[in-house]
Amino acid sequence: MSIKVFMLLVLFFTQSYGLDFKQKIILKTVKNVALNYPDKNGRTFGDTAMAICMTETSGGKLKFGDAQLLKKGIKKASYGIMQVRLGTARFVAKAFKLRSIQQMSDLELIKMMMHDNLFNAKIGVLYIVWCSNHSKSYFETVSRYNGGRTNHKYFNKVKKNLKLLKKYNL
Repeated sequence: MSIKVFMLLVLFFTQSYGLDFKQKIILKTVKNVALNYPDKNGRTFGDTAMAICMTETSGGKLKFGDAQLLKKGIKKASYGIMQVRLGTARFVAKAFKLRSIQQMSDLELIKMMMHDNLFNAKIGVLYIVWCSNHSKSYFETVSRYNGGRTNHKYFNKVKKNLKLLKKYNL
């Protein structure tokens, strides 16, 4: 591929649809991770995981947790592209028997969630899978990701981002 064609592709991907190139890469990464982890019924959550990533961090633009939660301590804050809390990461590691994560110190785990998008996506996706496995509906699955079985406000944001991502053909 010539440099000219490459630059045109970069220009297209960074300026079309209001998402920059980095956001698209992060969202595609999240989707690809999600496609590897089905729930107990065989469903995968690629589009849902992307929409949650958009809802939580605008597709990876805002990777640092809520400043108000951070004031309560590092264990209360959310981290990375999927905004995963330390306690949630520990819960996922235990539920899915992820020994390497179980053996990490809190600081090591936080660093991984902040700086390794693939790692953060895996933890977030596995949590979506767990939520699905323990929910009666899609609404409940999405609501649980953000701390409750009936979180209409959060569900509506995710639903809005699902529509947006379909429009972007991601």
